[in-house]
Amino acid sequence: MGLAASQGRYLCLTARNSDLIYEGQQISQQRLALASESQEISENYNEAMNNTIMQATTPDGGTQRLTYDIITNQDPFSGLCMRIVDLDGNVVVPAQAYTIEAVSTNEDGESTTTSISSASSFISKYMSDLDGDSANEMSSWSLSDLVSYYQENYPDSGVTLTLKDNINYSLKNENEHFLYDENCTDPDYLQQMLTSGEWLLQQVSTENESGWEDTVWQGSTSISEVYDTSDDAAAEAEYEAALADIQKKDKILELRLEQVQTQQSSVETEIDSIKEVISKNIENSFKTFA
Repeated sequence: MGLAASQGRYLCLTARNSDLIYEGQQISQQRLALASESQEISENYNEAMNNTIMQATTPDGGTQRLTYDIITNQDPFSGLCMRIVDLDGNVVVPAQAYTIEAVSTNEDGESTTTSISSASSFISKYMSDLDGDSANEMSSWSLSDLVSYYQENYPDSGVTLTLKDNINYSLKNENEHFLYDENCTDPDYLQQMLTSGEWLLQQVSTENESGWEDTVWQGSTSISEVYDTSDDAAAEAEYEAALADIQKKDKILELRLEQVQTQQSSVETEIDSIKEVISKNIENSFKTFA
């Protein structure tokens, strides 16, 4: 092999070796990413297997997930007779919503009371004369606006409407304030706020002037934290499927990396051989002029 041919072959092999090194680095990077993904999956799995929920035990012996309704239920047998306050002492309640109480009287003078909590239900029952477009538009109205409209446009209906809100005013005293938070009815959100200490529980007290006193739920006989096993089976199945997929991808990358390393070893061996040939060619060429 001539000097020029050897040099050309050497350059091709060097380029090929660089490509193999780069590919090997890319494969190693992909395997590292899979390892990080596997660690994240394991952490999520451990979190799912060790997550807890707050549980309420009511005086009647019932046990269920702690909810806003259970906490604020003032029934001494089925509720905890408590309230929730924030760090400023504001009483936490759901966002204010309304119910329409409609009282109608039949020909015999008997009255019937109906409670309706949605505009569409009210329209379909008491305003069926509306055309479809008007009914659809007014179904998005607030109940207070709907009551005003009905009282103005249906004065002879014989139906008496009263707008009532859903707030339990017995939870606060005269000089106290409400904190409206619609998320308080979400058990997960409620648990987060209680465990973080942003919200506190108070129980009824005859000794305190306000009628309420702080209570610590940790260690309480009525509230406890227990492991949530409801999602364990799904979490385990998801974990095993995800892990198997990662292992499959990693095995493919491992085999490809072995191929790349084998090719690289062969290329490096040939490079060394070409170097030796080039060195001998140069040596022989200079001997000619010696």
